[in-house]
Amino acid sequence: MPSSKLAKWLPGREIRIRRLERKLSQSAVGRFVKRSDQTVSKWEHGEKCPDVGQMWPLAEYLGMDDELRAYMIQIARNEHEQNFQADRRFNALCLSMAERSNGLILKWETYFIPGIAQTRAYHFDFVKVGSNGTDEQANRGWAFKKERQKALLERTDNPQVKLLISVTAIESLRHISEEARQEQIDRLSELDALRNWEIRILDTMYPEGAHAFSVYKPEGAEFGSPPFVYAEVWDASWCIEERDRIARYDELWQLLWGKSIPLREFLNE
Repeated sequence: MPSSKLAKWLPGREIRIRRLERKLSQSAVGRFVKRSDQTVSKWEHGEKCPDVGQMWPLAEYLGMDDELRAYMIQIARNEHEQNFQADRRFNALCLSMAERSNGLILKWETYFIPGIAQTRAYHFDFVKVGSNGTDEQANRGWAFKKERQKALLERTDNPQVKLLISVTAIESLRHISEEARQEQIDRLSELDALRNWEIRILDTMYPEGAHAFSVYKPEGAEFGSPPFVYAEVWDASWCIEERDRIARYDELWQLLWGKSIPLREFLNE
């Protein structure tokens, strides 16, 4: 596949976040791997990627777990070949980091409430049941969603978050208990009331093939990701970085958004 800007961006974001959590300067990190603070700054801005010899000690120094360290090493190893073969888990890590970093987050969901807006009851009583997953998978999935929700809501720079949800996803709430259903509706209403969030419902036909997707754009955020679209099916997911394809998703988003109605209006009908 072509060179992935996301694969070069993610290590820098991990380095910066973990450096700040440990109250380390760029100079301190640079001294640890015998590089300048300017080099560390380039890593954090996604301009360069540490090489394998630097990434090994960095991952240990900054407390990356085994899974993340393996991805960071793989990225560093392939950066010079301008090739990184992403998998579903890596793509999920990219969207999670984009939710912590980008200024604009757009999500269209056809059958589910978006993960960043789900309640625990909805996740376990609906998503888990529908996917036929194991308890271990469900627990791991909920922990990941909780982490994403917490990180996004704790941001102080007010990213613009727009959720577009098919009426099918809302109607499917009938499959869970009345208490769980009301809890999920209340959660959506709480998020919609935030000044930087907007939730709308699409209660009409939409183009065939317009499956769920998310659009992430930096929109002025200093450490935002390169623009990309996240899409998935049952057995695979993609982080789409090509400009022309992102533009087509933008057009589809505008079409769907223009047909939708505000959540408050939908709930009051």
